[in-house]
Parts: sequence; C-alpha cells; structure tokens
Amino acid sequence: MIEKAASSDADVIMIDLDDAVVYDDVSKLGAQQTLVEAMRTIDFGRRQVVVRINSTDMPWWKGDIRACVDAGVTTIVPPKCDTPEDLLEIVHFLDESADAADMRMWPMIETTGAIIHCERIAAEVPRLTGLCFGIGDYTVSVGAHFVDIPDRVLYPLSKMLCVARYHGLAALAPAVAFSDMNRESIIEEWGAFLRRLGYDGALVVHPKHVGPINRIFSPTRDDIDAALEMRDAITEARASNKAAVIIGGKLIEKVNIDLALRTLAIAEKLGLVDAQPA
Repeated sequence: MIEKAASSDADVIMIDLDDAVVYDDVSKLGAQQTLVEAMRTIDFGRRQVVVRINSTDMPWWKGDIRACVDAGVTTIVPPKCDTPEDLLEIVHFLDESADAADMRMWPMIETTGAIIHCERIAAEVPRLTGLCFGIGDYTVSVGAHFVDIPDRVLYPLSKMLCVARYHGLAALAPAVAFSDMNRESIIEEWGAFLRRLGYDGALVVHPKHVGPINRIFSPTRDDIDAALEMRDAITEARASNKAAVIIGGKLIEKVNIDLALRTLAIAEKLGLVDAQPA
C-alpha cells in the first residue's frame, strides 16, 4: 500500500501507525520498523511524507517518534488530542531529543475537546505547521452517524479553518465516502465542499481518489485567466488612482483581487501560471 501511495499524484503521503495498525506490541513495533524500511527503500519523489503516530495515552507514541526521526520524517500527525497539554507532552519529548530539532506537527482536530480548545492549541503549541480535521473520530466523539452529508460537519470545519488561517497554518480535512468508497461522486462532493469553504486540500484513503481531488483543488485555465485579468485591470486602475474596476458587469475590488492573487499563487506552485491564456 505504501508503494502504491508513493507512485500516486498525491502531494503528501500520510503513513498511519495508529488506527491502521492492530493495537498490540508486536504489530505496533512491526509498523515502526516498516516505516523506517519504507523511507529508506521507496522513492517518494517530491511527495512529503507525514506520519500519524499513536496518541499519548497509548504506550507506543514515543517509539513512533523515534522511528520517524530514524526514518528522516520531519512532520508527525498526533491524533485524538483534546487540549494543548496533550500536545505539549509531545513537544517536551521532541525538545529533549537533539535529532528532532526540525520535527513539526499537524495535530488531528477530531474530538469535541479539540474543537473546543482549537484556538488554544494553535496559540500555545509550538512546532505546528498545519491542522487536520478528523471526521471519523469526531463523528464518534459527538455520537453522530456515518453519513455522506458534508454539511453535518460545517461547524467544526469552519471553526478549525478560521483558527488555522488566523495562525498561518495549513488546513486539511478528509474527503471520504462512508457508504461506498467506490462512489467517486461522493469523494468529489466532499472535495468541492472543502474547497468552497477555503481548505488547502483534502485527505483521501485510496490512491484512486487522488486524481479527482487534485482536479477540484487545482485552478482551471478559466480560473487563471480570470485572476490574471483582475490583477492586470486593478493594476491599471490603481495607476489612475481608482480602488475598484468593473469587469463583465462585476465590481472588482480589493477582496476579489486578494482571492485572485491566491489563485495565481496556487497556480504558480503547480507550474500552471506560465501557460498561455486561452
């Protein structure tokens, strides 16, 4: 499975040492060894590898981190944290390890406690570069049902996104089909929902879902052309001491330009911005 993920078009590969591994010593230690071996033998190319470790109430989390350090992984994903204190325990362990100076964290915001304390987590915990919403554990945490309706998690998704944006962190959430993982339309619905909210990307379980999500989160040629037109028009308008401009009957002002510049920044990262306009 790791090899298949490494050959996909994903930008990030998340290796799960937590829920994806049977909860016993033999399985957990074996997973740590598999991680180290995979990082040494598999070519991940440009893809970033992050690792979901076991939670701090389990006996394996320190071993998970040691394995990550040995493997050269520089970002861990701590699950099931409720408060900043849960993560500060990990930070303290990292601070005591000279080899973990560059280790960063994307904590999973996936419990009622994490949603309530999300702002404190982002404000008080160092080493964070992103936040990840976890829909499975969140569903269990609030006593809900596993249904393919994105709106049911609008509140936690919106709160986490606002916190991430305020603190300059990446924001990710799953695009998942609970009823039938073969129904690509459900994955696309979740992905489109997350993009409309403002998320940076979506987490998927199966490599076959990477393509649809990449298409949803990548600017289209029309998006890029519209952003370029806005940028050029507002530049010309400001040269004439105007703060806004009308394009195709639409009023274009600062908020529109800010979104256009974000679109162009994403396109530049993807190598799309230099393409000739259609």
